[in-house]
Amino acid sequence: MEAPVLKVKNLVLAFEIDEKNYEAIKDVSLNFFPGKIHAIVGESGCGKTMSAMSIIKLLPNNAKILNGEVIFHDDNILEFCEKELRKIRGKKIALIPQDPMTSLNPLYTIENQLLETILEHRDVDKEEAYEIAVKTLKDVEISDPEKRMKAYPHELSGGMKQRVIIAMALATKAEVIIADEPTTALDVTIQAQILKLLKEIRDLGKTIILITHDLGTVSSYADEVSVMYLGKIIEQSPVRELFRNPKHPYTKALINALPSDKSKVLQNIKGQPSPITEQVSGCPFHPRCPYVMEVCKSVMPDLKFVNGTKVACWLFDKPENK
Repeated sequence: MEAPVLKVKNLVLAFEIDEKNYEAIKDVSLNFFPGKIHAIVGESGCGKTMSAMSIIKLLPNNAKILNGEVIFHDDNILEFCEKELRKIRGKKIALIPQDPMTSLNPLYTIENQLLETILEHRDVDKEEAYEIAVKTLKDVEISDPEKRMKAYPHELSGGMKQRVIIAMALATKAEVIIADEPTTALDVTIQAQILKLLKEIRDLGKTIILITHDLGTVSSYADEVSVMYLGKIIEQSPVRELFRNPKHPYTKALINALPSDKSKVLQNIKGQPSPITEQVSGCPFHPRCPYVMEVCKSVMPDLKFVNGTKVACWLFDKPENK
């Protein structure tokens, strides 16, 4: 089996609030492989984006990494200084942020911003950078790229802005692309086009980390899935196995809440995720779980292999006293 290009090992991240540390990411481990789309899913506030942003240390001022490693080409990049990190960000690990509307500088043309990115991360002159920029815009299916290069962001549609951001990631030859809710602000037709483009980029051998709450998108585009709840990975699986045979009650609840064409009644998940300031003992999902047992309330189960899936649930373990 091919080795992962990027490994997150035992990551713990906390937010300092009123001089106290509250853990938002709790002992998370993830492996990302070349030529794969690995989706991280869960409700808002469950730690998806913070897990991904920890990889490149783009974190809020009150966030701190307390433990763990991020191994990229045998280096723990969490130990890098800011100068060393700048050689990784954009060049090796690129970010497609949530909102294309605010991700480009409104004061500069697309040409200015693309050339700046290419010249910063590749050993080329300005003429070569321009040729790379035009080619990359063509690669992301932007028509008349020479004309679009002269445009300012406000002259482009939301979908076209997102394509420009993806072009920036491709132009630097990034090996890993973090796509953080990349279709949130786009209409349905453009969403499908952007996701198809990401799939084509994956087929070039790139590693894509897809942050999303949309399981419909995951079922169509992802290869691997990690389900997060309150900062913990509670299930990891190949995408087909996850939808064919979900194991954790939270995963089942997310899938049952999906609209379908089978006229089934949608099932909502009762309750809400606990706020970060209310640390939940045991399994973090136990206050909302229909299968809760006494052991769930006090002891967090380990993430273990069960028939091709990793799952952290006492339903698949044998504690002495349930």
